[in-house]
Amino acid sequence: MKNILTAGLPAMAIVALAFAGCFGARGADDQAVPYPEGYRHWTYLHSSLIPPKLPGFWKRPCEKPCTAGIFNFYANEKAMTGLRAGVYPDGAVIAEELLEILGSASGGGKEGERRLVGVMVKDSQRYASTGGWGFGSYDGASREDQLDSAARNACFSCHIPRKDHGFVFTEYSER
Repeated sequence: MKNILTAGLPAMAIVALAFAGCFGARGADDQAVPYPEGYRHWTYLHSSLIPPKLPGFWKRPCEKPCTAGIFNFYANEKAMTGLRAGVYPDGAVIAEELLEILGSASGGGKEGERRLVGVMVKDSQRYASTGGWGFGSYDGASREDQLDSAARNACFSCHIPRKDHGFVFTEYSER
C-alpha cells in the first residue's frame, strides 16, 4: 500500500494558486527544467480542488463542461526520501498537474483535459540561486518549459517561507 500525505493542509489549494504568478512567463534559458517523464507512476501525494473562477485557469477560463479543476501532486523516490527526512537530495522531483473536472447533469464529474504540469527539481549546483530547486511549467501536452528566469524567481519567492522545510510546502505523514 502506498503512503499518502497529510490532507490537513487546506492551504494547499491556495499554494497551488500561488503558482499562477510563475506559470505565465515563457522563455527557455540555461535553467530550463526537464519535463518529469513518467510522473504519474511516482508516489501520488494528494490532490487539491480549485473552483472554476480561481487563477488556476488564468490562460483559458474553465467553461462548461469544465466545472472545476484538480491539482494532483506526485513525488519521485528521492523526493519521498526528502519528504520523510526533511532533507532533499539532488535528483528529488515533485510534479503537479492541473486537470479539468468535467461535470455532468447528475452532479458527477470526470477527469478532463490536462491544463498544465508544474515541476520542482532539486539540483544544488545548477539551481543554487533558488535554494537548489529548479522550477518548470508545461502547458497541456507540451514538453517545452514555459518559464523564463524571472518566472522561476517568482516561483521561488513563494517558497522562501518554507526554507525550514526544504522550500517544499507538502508535508509527509505515514498512514
